[in-house]
Amino acid sequence: MAIAALILAVLALFLALAARGKAGAFEQRIEDAERDARRRAENVAAEVEGELTTLRRLLVELSAGRPLTEDQILEGRLWRDVDTAAAKALLDGGDVRLIDVRTPGEVAAGMIPGALHIPVDDLEARRSEIPRDDRTTLVYCAAGMRSAAACEYLSSKGFANLLNLEGGFQSWNGPVERPTA
Repeated sequence: MAIAALILAVLALFLALAARGKAGAFEQRIEDAERDARRRAENVAAEVEGELTTLRRLLVELSAGRPLTEDQILEGRLWRDVDTAAAKALLDGGDVRLIDVRTPGEVAAGMIPGALHIPVDDLEARRSEIPRDDRTTLVYCAAGMRSAAACEYLSSKGFANLLNLEGGFQSWNGPVERPTA
């Protein structure tokens, strides 16, 4: 009888240890799920705050009397696209900054006179070269896609009055100059 009780006690001990191991693993899974849920909630909160910031900045643009396009409102964009004719009119007005985000190889064939060349891959490191003022900034690349990404990046860093040249340099039919060294 004592041996049977001892065997039952040892068996009960093994079962308790196995249950404890499973409970520990289950507890770890719960902690992991809680951590993941917290991280996801923080990400959602950050995204919502970003969207609210964009909406606030769009309202500031409206209150300053700057026109917004339907795309800017629907897409939550703080920059807008302009065609070549509008870009030329802005340049003729004289109060526009130009940023060329093409590669050095692309720029070697020519650029819009007066443009500051900052390749899109260098934009983060060199954004301090772009003054933060109320002046309109026209950004262009070869076809308009990289400059749109550059406008999106710059607007996320607080730059305002950004324009993207639709069709990029390949659509440009205005004056062109060769870059200096």
